[in-house]
Amino acid sequence: MSAVDPPASTAEREPRWGLGDAAGGWLLAYSSAALLGLAILTAFGYSQKEIQANDIPLSMVALSYPPLWLGFIGVPVWAAAVKGRGWKIDFRAHPAWRGVPLAALVGLVTQLLVVPLVSAPMLWLTGTDLEELGRPARELGDKATTPGGVLLFIGVVAIGAPIAEEMFFRGLLLRAAEKRWGTTWGVVVSSIVFGATHFQFLQFPALTVAGLVFAWLVVRHDNLWAAVVGHMTFNLVTVVSLVWLK
Repeated sequence: MSAVDPPASTAEREPRWGLGDAAGGWLLAYSSAALLGLAILTAFGYSQKEIQANDIPLSMVALSYPPLWLGFIGVPVWAAAVKGRGWKIDFRAHPAWRGVPLAALVGLVTQLLVVPLVSAPMLWLTGTDLEELGRPARELGDKATTPGGVLLFIGVVAIGAPIAEEMFFRGLLLRAAEKRWGTTWGVVVSSIVFGATHFQFLQFPALTVAGLVFAWLVVRHDNLWAAVVGHMTFNLVTVVSLVWLK
């Protein structure tokens, strides 16, 4: 840039964040969840045996989520602010309704129809059933035994988690992979990492396909909130089935 050229505006500046920032965010998320989560539970008097057996109330489980979100929300916001044009511009998070109504329907259909279809081959190959597939979510839902617990369950699973995960996986990670390899591979890579990150072998195919759906919503409508709403609806179906339909 010559001495007479005006500085590039924020909207025109090319983002400098990339896959390294995404990897750092992922590592921060899980190291924070492991270390700070353990510290929080220990501070409240829970033993190592109780923690390993998941013998802790929902309120304590909920306290383990904010450390995870340090990486999933904090790093994308920081990277976009320091190395880009701000998270709303970089990750297409403008306040817009593009694709949002459709996204709610897509999330519903994905959970009710697509997940069972995609999971069927995995269940057949491993000789397991739907009960085992839903065990992790059911164990968490069983902790919501009071009206306050139900509200907390909804807040964490159907609101907080979708926002945090979409900010990271369909925000920073998808766009970083897209910069490196193009949109198609950005969608594929972010979806595979999303599925693997849940560390649930039986659920990996279904969660990867769900990630593909959420990524499609973002790319199709150029709106991160479409994926957030689709993800919220997807998770809310699980909450309703575990709390009111069990």
